[in-house]
Amino acid sequence: MNPVRRSYPLLLALLLAGQQAGATGPAAEPAESRFSGAALCVAVLEREVKSGLHPDPTPQEREQWQRRLESAFAHIGNAYLSGLSGSEGKALLRSTETSVSHWPEKRLKPQAQSCHEQGQALLGQALGLQKMIVRSSAERLLNKELAKLSRTPAP
Repeated sequence: MNPVRRSYPLLLALLLAGQQAGATGPAAEPAESRFSGAALCVAVLEREVKSGLHPDPTPQEREQWQRRLESAFAHIGNAYLSGLSGSEGKALLRSTETSVSHWPEKRLKPQAQSCHEQGQALLGQALGLQKMIVRSSAERLLNKELAKLSRTPAP
């Protein structure tokens, strides 16, 4: 199972603990259309990071990957705070990941940059506890993915 998806319920609970009550989007609008942008950003950022990972990153590479994953987690948290349920989110992300996996690099790169900028803006608006949760979740995921690479024998 994808580590980002496993973190949804915990991330949501912790984000909600620090979030003030706010309005959500229209309830009648299907989750797929309301949250497709967030799912797209998570899938694009995840693919971009995973495609660039290697076992011996420089500090600059680690920092870049960390920031990209923070942006993905910011999109996830924002979607859940706006009313996306766990099961809807998982299904939507799975579908979007399948679509994004076929994208050419020339389409992926500009979308990833746009999603990263949006995610950093969301993170900038987050409360202190929310920022801490997003950053630690991103770091934990990055460490886990890098550990997988170091255990995988080279071809």
